[in-house]
Amino acid sequence: MKTRTLMKKLRDKQFKVVRVSKTEFELDTGDVFPFPSDMEEELTVEEFQTILDNSKELVLQMLGGIEND
Repeated sequence: MKTRTLMKKLRDKQFKVVRVSKTEFELDTGDVFPFPSDMEEELTVEEFQTILDNSKELVLQMLGGIEND
């Protein structure tokens, strides 16, 4: 998949966190993603949503850098 297409799909995608535990998180789609290792402390949904949103922006920036090279 071309970088530009991937960036557009990611930019348009919204990830809404509905549940977080020490072992996994769940999105409003029902998708559950385990953490590679248990978290030492449980985050709130809001805290993890911020992390996920910032991670998405970071990935978009990296993809933009690839496209500009």
